[in-house]
Amino acid sequence: MNEARPRGQKTRLWISWLVVSVLLGYGVVQTVITAAKLFTS
Repeated sequence: MNEARPRGQKTRLWISWLVVSVLLGYGVVQTVITAAKLFTS
């Protein structure tokens, strides 16, 4: 772990959080779509 550049570290943290939230959001959307298909059919 290199603490010389905290700004780069913070950017990396933001990017990882962004990826996690996008993946979670995608999973939730897929679940909602599947549930909607099950309930409507």
